[in-house]
Amino acid sequence: MTAIRTESRLRRILRLIPGSWKERVKRRAGAITLLGRLENLQRAGFRPRKIIDAGAFVGDWSQAALQVFPEASFLMIEAQPQLAPRLRQLVARTPRMAFRSALIGSEKSRAKFLIAESNSRIVPAAHAAAPDEQIEELPTETLATLAADHGFTDCDFLKLDLQGAELEALAGAGALFGTAEVVLIEVSWLRIGGVPLIGEVCQALADRGYRLYDILGFNYRPLDRALWQSDLLFVRRDSGLLAREHVWA
Repeated sequence: MTAIRTESRLRRILRLIPGSWKERVKRRAGAITLLGRLENLQRAGFRPRKIIDAGAFVGDWSQAALQVFPEASFLMIEAQPQLAPRLRQLVARTPRMAFRSALIGSEKSRAKFLIAESNSRIVPAAHAAAPDEQIEELPTETLATLAADHGFTDCDFLKLDLQGAELEALAGAGALFGTAEVVLIEVSWLRIGGVPLIGEVCQALADRGYRLYDILGFNYRPLDRALWQSDLLFVRRDSGLLAREHVWA
């Protein structure tokens, strides 16, 4: 818990630094950045019309993606109740964005939700809260329902950052899982908690007709700097993004 609290404090400090500054420093250092990889999609010809950001947190990802895809419409979904006012303010000043406060599950039900900033997640029903943990029981909605409610059933780009609940979310995505051209999903290399591992996620996406296209980053656990999480970009096998895969230069 100490490592998680330290990481949370560091993230709060880093959020005070303008994103443009951080992006400039990272690119000068030769780092792979989210913005850079999204720009690579754009250069390859990807022009999404509708994007779902599931696990939007404070909206940073959607704002970065909007810079690259200014003609797209965005649906941000975030379960943390205390973040709803901030995201509604973002929507109020950004006409192409919509927001839904909802916890995503494989079906309409209820679940225990641990509120821990960017590490917030669904926990087992039997989970006993520690003294410093905040847990709420929230209703769950499916991605299919949320997309239909906001006119996003024809979503082109689906981003999932749900701290291990991504496959559960896809199980309730209906036709969206298989029709969205691009899926960006957070995966784990270590089974910390009851999360699926990278191989299981890749197999689930392959079974629905997707191929791994890009890797956007690497996060390491504080204990031993072992590789912990990455963001993987998948595309449908019939995507035009793969049309020139045999061309070297």
